[in-house]
Parts: sequence; structure tokens; C-alpha cells
Amino acid sequence: MQFNSVQFLFCYLPLFLVIYYLVPAKWRNIPLLIGSLLFYGFNASLWMFIPMLVLTIVAYIIGKYMDSVRNGAMFTICMVYFLFVLIFFKLYAGGTFLPIGISFYLFQISAYLFSVYQRKMEAETNLLHFSTQILMFPKLLSGPIAYAASLQQQTAHRDYLPAEFHKGLRELIVGLALKVLLANRLGGLWAQAGVVGYGHISPGFAWLALIAYAMRLYFDFYGYSLMAVGIGRMLGFQLPQNFDDPYASRSVSEFYRRWHITLGAWFREFIYIPMGGNRKGLGRTIMNLLFVWLLTGLWHGVGGNYLLWALIIVCAVILERLFLGKWLKKSYVLCHIYTIFVILLSWVPFAIGDWGQMASFFGRLFAMSGETVNPLDFVHLAKTYAWMLLAGLVLATPFPKWIVKKMPESKIVDVVIDIGMFILFWITVYFVATSAQDPFLYFQY
Repeated sequence: MQFNSVQFLFCYLPLFLVIYYLVPAKWRNIPLLIGSLLFYGFNASLWMFIPMLVLTIVAYIIGKYMDSVRNGAMFTICMVYFLFVLIFFKLYAGGTFLPIGISFYLFQISAYLFSVYQRKMEAETNLLHFSTQILMFPKLLSGPIAYAASLQQQTAHRDYLPAEFHKGLRELIVGLALKVLLANRLGGLWAQAGVVGYGHISPGFAWLALIAYAMRLYFDFYGYSLMAVGIGRMLGFQLPQNFDDPYASRSVSEFYRRWHITLGAWFREFIYIPMGGNRKGLGRTIMNLLFVWLLTGLWHGVGGNYLLWALIIVCAVILERLFLGKWLKKSYVLCHIYTIFVILLSWVPFAIGDWGQMASFFGRLFAMSGETVNPLDFVHLAKTYAWMLLAGLVLATPFPKWIVKKMPESKIVDVVIDIGMFILFWITVYFVATSAQDPFLYFQY
């Protein structure tokens, strides 16, 4: 029962919202926690939320202890233990045994304990509030990573404004449409490349498929994040945004400051900066960057393909720090071309885990190896997916947000937008109901 399912949209969410708002405001964390546990149980198996609930209670107890006794040894043991749990599930448990959202969950727990240990926040004294902060269902499975420090006040008191609920509903609809109408459809173009065989498609087909994959990954995860933020807003919470038009970036470094923002912030605040960041000379900075990006690759998966993806990115980031960044700033057009080119190439190992097939795909991108079965295969595909590719290109730019900001504030404009949202929602629901359910890609991480 994912966000993009009929069960969630027409059964779980409406029923939950009714119960949630029938309960007096001061008690609403109770249905939110129960609803979050049920939601997790529906998406995993019933027993899997039990260890997460136990870990939450343990973290709550440890946090209260460290708030009164700053015990470095206990903090270190806790961090090593949580790292062990994550590595166990990632490395040994396998995909079928991997609890959905375990890494996002552990990141929030570790961030909380780190913040308490560093005296950046006081430990939560209310177990219900703390459990709600950690296990809240809109962000539980794939983020955005919202720290307990930012949610502590909101779980104790939050405002329920009709305007915010309305805005959250719009975000929910837009996020759903991005996932169902764009990400899922563009995923079909990428899938066809695998059906034909990566070593037998034309270079034109290869580039179209790679662009489609880049858009699919973006709109899939951006769509989920937008839905999560929207649902959170409907519940009275302000969750952090996870994307800021990353494909409009002018460097790879900037791209990853605007892509999966909360994950990047976690690695920066809790790994990169404690290691010294860029404060201990160029050599140390390069080593810190290399270490953090290799960890990022391992977080996505233990396969060598993810390490190659991380290596491509960190090499670009280091070169930009050394000299490339200053050179790119001289040309507005060139910096965009460079960024898109590097990001597209980096998605190849991210998408293809088999080294032989990966090599075949790289070979077809540059017509250096393999044999094209149909040299004009990309022509038909370009026509079939033209409107989706064009829509994706436009929506991946800041232009739509600019248009929204330029719209005059009036009731007529709001009514027109709401009518459009109503139509968009039911078009999306039609595709949800008539298509096979396509899970969000980041559920596997």
C-alpha cells in the first residue's frame, strides 16, 4: 500500500485523516503513531515494525541518559551498533529481508543521539512525541530525513490551518502525477533498452533511454518527496524539501546540494564536518570528500556499480574544487552542458548493476562497441515518448515554479488552479487503476 496506490488514496489516507481530525488536537499524536505503525505493517510484514519500535524506545532511553551524563563511550557504542544493524541488513539480509526504510530510520535516530550528545538539543522527555517524530508515516519509508530537533516543537504543538491543508493537498496531487504520469511512463522507455539488449541498440536509442532514466529517477523520488511533504502539511507538520531543481545546476557539486537535499545534509553534518570538512587543508579535504562519497555509494548498495557511481561523482567534485569550477564559471552554457553530461554518465552504473551490460551500454552511447540491430530504432521511440520527454525537460527546470510565483493572488486564480488539480488527480487515478503498480525506486534503499 504505497502512496501511489488506490488503497492508500481512497481507503487508508481518507480514513486516517477523518480519525486524526476527530481526535482532540492535544491527543493527535496517538492516532498518528498508531497509523504510522499500521502503514509500515501494510508495506512490510507485520513483525518488521516491532524491531523498529524497540529501537525507538531504546534510543529514547539512551537520549535521556546522555542528556544528563555526557558519556562518549556510550555514544560511540550506540553509533557502532546502529552502523552494524544497517550493514547487516544491507549486506547479509538481502533484499527480501531488508526492512523498508531502515536506513532512513537509522539516519534519523543517529542524528538525534548526535545532536543530544553535542548539546545541540535537549533530549525528548515524552516517549509518545519522540516515537511520533521518528516513525511518522509520510517520511518513514523514503524520507525526507527530518531531524527530531526540527520536529520536537511540532509534535508538542502545531497549527492546523485550512490554507496549509489545501497547499498540502496540491503538493500531494502534483507529486502523485509526477510519479504516475511521468516517472512510470518514462520508465517504459528505459526498460525497452534492456529488452532489446544494451549491446544492440543504436547510440540514439542509448541516449534517449539514458535521458529517460535520469528523468524517471528524478520524478519518481521528487514525486514521492513532494507527496510526503504534502501529507505532512495536511497533518500540520512542516517537513523539509528534498529537491531544488537539481538539473538546473551549473556544477556537479551544486547538483548534489540540490538533489536529495536531506541526505546530503546528513552526510555533511554528521560525517564530513566532524571529520574536519574543508578546514584542514586541501589534502585532508580531498580525503574527506572521497570517504563521504564512498559511504554514500555503500548506502545505496554494496554492489561495485554504486561505488563506481560514487567515484565518478567525487572525482568531478574534487576537480571542480581544484580548478574546473573556476573555469566553468566563465561560460553559463558550458557549465550546464558539462553538468548534465557528467550526471547522465554517472547514472549508467547507478542503473545497471551487471558490469558486462554496463560496458555494453557505455559502448553504444559512443558507438565504440556492439552492433546495432536497427539504426533507426530511436526515431519511433522519440515520436512515441515525445510529449513525456518534452514535459520532463520543462518540469526539470525552474520555469514552472517561476510561472506559479508570477500568478496573481486572487480567488479566481485559486479556483482555476483547483479545477486543474481536480482534473489532474482523476487522470492520474485512471492510470493508477489501469496500470500495474510501479513501486517508488528509493524504497530499495
